[in-house]
Amino acid sequence: MDEDAFRKEFGKKSVFRMSGTLDLSWVPDKLYCRDDALKTLIFNYRRILEEEEQPSINCLILGKGGVGKTCTARYFGKNFRTIATEKDVNLFIEYYNCINFRSKSKIIRELLAKYQHGSGRGFSDDEALKLILSQLIREQGYMLLIIDEIHLLNPDDVLAFLDIAETFGHQNAKLSLLLICRSKDWMRIENERILSRLNERIKLEPYEFDEAMQILKYRSELALKEYVIDEELLTMVSQIVVDHKNMRHGIEILRKSGSYCDKEELNLITADIIREASDDVYPTFRNDIIDELKDQELLALYGITRSLINSDTPFTLVDDAYEEYKVICESYLVEPHVKMSFRKYIRQLNQLKIIASKTVRIEDATRGRHLEITLLDIPAKKLAELLEDIIERMLGN
Repeated sequence: MDEDAFRKEFGKKSVFRMSGTLDLSWVPDKLYCRDDALKTLIFNYRRILEEEEQPSINCLILGKGGVGKTCTARYFGKNFRTIATEKDVNLFIEYYNCINFRSKSKIIRELLAKYQHGSGRGFSDDEALKLILSQLIREQGYMLLIIDEIHLLNPDDVLAFLDIAETFGHQNAKLSLLLICRSKDWMRIENERILSRLNERIKLEPYEFDEAMQILKYRSELALKEYVIDEELLTMVSQIVVDHKNMRHGIEILRKSGSYCDKEELNLITADIIREASDDVYPTFRNDIIDELKDQELLALYGITRSLINSDTPFTLVDDAYEEYKVICESYLVEPHVKMSFRKYIRQLNQLKIIASKTVRIEDATRGRHLEITLLDIPAKKLAELLEDIIERMLGN
């Protein structure tokens, strides 16, 4: 491609008005169909703005994937800060996803670096947290800490966060928590001590058809130019959302359909484009997690995927996956890690719900067991295409 052809690509018309409004991380100006959840959050956290002692409040948003947990929490945080500013309350909103910050220590040190401009080295978690809380008191500030995918922390870390007011004294803990978690994942870490420290549990249910239609119409009007998609097609996408109980699926279909139109220089989205995009989207598979995996975790996942493709069976064995992983590392001139480390990556991928693994007894043997691994929610060939593209961009020459 020469420079003229390069420039020509930039000059092509797009069906998008603001494609960023279809990003999963985008926080809308209007939040539809979650009024009850927002009112419950307001009822609990308004005390921070109204009471002089500014109590510590801990709430939890639960629900399946694609029901708007993160969007609701971030929308509340953004608007809560606006109201706080109007009331002359110095409110800080911080959001952390445990996909990226997999321990209490990492979150606390990130906060310390932001508010104290220090690395946190040499401080225990409690010492670092005390510095952060002292800074808030000096600045007459207050912090709402939103923690997503909270189940990825161990239960002791979760309890330690919820116990901040008890540990440091209610008068010193100018900090509240808003936790986010899938219902099934929460069951793994829930215990009586954790539950006793929650002011409220808010359960979000999947969207009904009319709700899905309202949200998708709003998003499409923001994202796409007029007449690119009609109401009949939005009805089609809304039904897909209801069938899969996942709004992310619908939003991703809109994004992929628009991108296909731009690539093929089309002006309108058609039913066939919607169907193609729907087949290409796996509603329970979460690209956001894949994007945040570390290099070795990506390579390990690619090794598992290649092993599944080669064996053409539902499960692969850890030894076979490790051999594929080594071949991949060598092809990208990366030093492969030892099998013990590879098993650690398997445990991490299993915890993130990207794969499932189980230990089974070896047939025709009196002793011995082996680890079987399979993928969740996405075919191996589809995942291989995704990983190959990511790794090629990351490590390719």
